[in-house]
Amino acid sequence: MRIRRSHIFLCSFAALALMGIACGGDGSTAATGGGLTGSGGAGSGNGSGAGSTVGNGSGAGSTVGNGSGAGSSVSNGAGAGSTTSNGAGAGVPSGSGSGNPDAKPTPDTDDSPNGRFRVNLDNGRLTQDGTEIQVRGGNWFGLEGQDDLDRPGAMELFIGSMWWAENSAPRTIADTMKELTSSNLKFNTIRLPIAPQTLVANHPDGNYSTTSPRIKNNDPDVYPYANAYEALEDFLKQASANNLNVIIGIHSCSNHLGWRAGRLDDNKPYVDSDRENYDYKADDYTCLTGEDAYNYDKWLADIRKIAQLPKKLNIKNIIGIDCFNEPWKYSWPEWADMAKACYDVIAEENDDMIAVVQGVSGSHQPAGASGLTLEPEPHGDENLNPNWGENFYGQTAYPIQIPRNRLCFSPHTYGPAVFVQKQHVDQSKPECVGLEDEAAAKAGCGLVLERSNADTVAKLTKQWDEHFGFLHDQKFCVITGEFGGVKDWPKNEMDPALAQQWAHLPAGKRYDWEWQNMYVDYLIKKKMTDFTYWSINPESGDTGGIYNHKYTDADKSGWGTWTGLDTEKVEMLARLK
Repeated sequence: MRIRRSHIFLCSFAALALMGIACGGDGSTAATGGGLTGSGGAGSGNGSGAGSTVGNGSGAGSTVGNGSGAGSSVSNGAGAGSTTSNGAGAGVPSGSGSGNPDAKPTPDTDDSPNGRFRVNLDNGRLTQDGTEIQVRGGNWFGLEGQDDLDRPGAMELFIGSMWWAENSAPRTIADTMKELTSSNLKFNTIRLPIAPQTLVANHPDGNYSTTSPRIKNNDPDVYPYANAYEALEDFLKQASANNLNVIIGIHSCSNHLGWRAGRLDDNKPYVDSDRENYDYKADDYTCLTGEDAYNYDKWLADIRKIAQLPKKLNIKNIIGIDCFNEPWKYSWPEWADMAKACYDVIAEENDDMIAVVQGVSGSHQPAGASGLTLEPEPHGDENLNPNWGENFYGQTAYPIQIPRNRLCFSPHTYGPAVFVQKQHVDQSKPECVGLEDEAAAKAGCGLVLERSNADTVAKLTKQWDEHFGFLHDQKFCVITGEFGGVKDWPKNEMDPALAQQWAHLPAGKRYDWEWQNMYVDYLIKKKMTDFTYWSINPESGDTGGIYNHKYTDADKSGWGTWTGLDTEKVEMLARLK
């Protein structure tokens, strides 16, 4: 399945060339459903394991601390990998997960010491120092890297204070944090996506002394950092000072790949490799090559480094670690075992934090496959595609082995601004049956995304219930990690051509805004109102943000200048209580 979502800010090179400013910006990830063809990259079908041997493979468990590795590879492959910490036998088995061959239920607790952030087992609500809290927040992207032709992979915070535009009254991180907490948003949490390279203080992609081309947000008075790692540490301390909790997420294997990477060892071709008129395909990069080559053990080492940050920085506001963003190329059993290994590292290093675990997708990459080869992943009704990170359907057959009191599931779900799913399309026209996104646009299909359409509300409710809502019913903690969109889609200042693609739709309809409000209605009815909205900063190309932006297609000189909160989005999110 093809996807459009890029989080690329489409700015004018001509308008900025004289100032040496690079165009582009990157946020999060993409939406897709099941199917045998479509997006994918080369990989080895890896998953971590802890349990008994399956098939003819020999031992390959993921261990942390001083324990011995338990588990094995599946099929006929032997587990590979080096140890983490002092444990023996850390590895990554191929194929399906092997950590829970008997389908044991998710345990309530593993008797780890009590800590600051825990889940109330009676209702699935997150607690802070024993008191239930609602997670109200948004995503603040930038430190996971931007697609940028002049400065590929540059990791920098977007703070709405551009040195050429607002030098007289620059916006600061603290200004924005105060506004997020004091406005009707009443945010108490920020989800902060990072890349592995963010954690390397001297990494060249995070070197803020670079002057050609200039870092976009480089006013030394408001952005006084030598590198991206310094920015990360100061951001966490400022969040703590402003009573904001943080969820830190490993967003990719590389700041050069961003949302494309659906697994730790991802490889080209990527989902956008054959897109026309698109400059940010990242085909020069993989997760497997160069000095930044990534693997399972480096991933667990990064989890460990993040888990150590609160003690290092003397802060207590990090709720937990979002183990890996939208692992859509893994099967659920593979990913469930890997997430357990992520939790084991967190639990060893930090008694206060929890594991945040996203879902998979409607397809996965089988062991030994490469390129665009995918196999279907169970997700319930085949006519209701899940987004990347939305599908937890496999939890019923293969329960994750992270203790429930230290686990929050975190689905990502989006409407048409990110991807027009087939359940968004009017199926009454024979030529539109089963079509989605660009194919539906070319066929002149209509959309059914209106709050007044009872059939659509029922269909979307079934989608969300099947993919993750059932977890809340089972008293798991569920935090929507990402949802959002451009209100007036298909009109989008970042992608004016999109409106032409869907020009046959009735004028004045706000399909994505209808979708967003239907999702908020669902969360309220479900009493599942913990969320981090995508995104706070408005430079996200296909969703915009909670802040408005001076940039328009007619006036590209406004790039990077925030113009205040979007009152409609604020009012919508205020309904989530």
